[in-house]
Amino acid sequence: MENGAGWFSRRNMRLTRIERRLVNSTNRAERTAQTVRTLLRGIALPAGLRCLEVGCGQGAVTRVLVQEFGARAVCTDHDPVELAIARERLADLPADRVEFRQVDARSLPFNDEEFDLVAEFQVWHHIIGGWRDATAEVSRVLRQGGVFLFVDELCLPVLGRLARTLLRLDAVADDTLRGELHRHDMRLQRYDLRFWGMLHCKGVATKSDGMSGAGLN
Repeated sequence: MENGAGWFSRRNMRLTRIERRLVNSTNRAERTAQTVRTLLRGIALPAGLRCLEVGCGQGAVTRVLVQEFGARAVCTDHDPVELAIARERLADLPADRVEFRQVDARSLPFNDEEFDLVAEFQVWHHIIGGWRDATAEVSRVLRQGGVFLFVDELCLPVLGRLARTLLRLDAVADDTLRGELHRHDMRLQRYDLRFWGMLHCKGVATKSDGMSGAGLN
């Protein structure tokens, strides 16, 4: 018989009707685009930028990266419904600049150091029990000096520890997220943590060579 933690983890990966409506709203797309611009302001990006969006939803991150940063992007989601929405919303972008793939963030089907930038917006908190694997995969597919762009909802550290101890649920929290980024040689360059009913974080981390101590972690 399946334990409660396993059921909860799988249920949490599926969007409810209300969540799907919010995730795919025009207002959400505009706010996401502005967040991408703000986080990347002053960040050096290479010519021929190759990007991966994990958990794309309607593809708002991919759109701004392609249109405003000249990127070629792979737009991915675990949910085929969301991926279909992204295909429809991004149909006006050049076909040779956007690829769509249904993937599991915990086991990305890409080569080591394949991307210059990886983005996840509001995905890790849906992968309870798997977000650490997803973080490791981001590090693996990022080139040295590559950028990890992220926005997410966090569990309060004390609640995260209780969830792990009592419920065996590995929810993402501020302390554990920082720890995993550091463990996988991703150094924080920007990090903003705010409380709006629950903890929200957004940040930029760069993939180091494992020897540099620079960063905010």
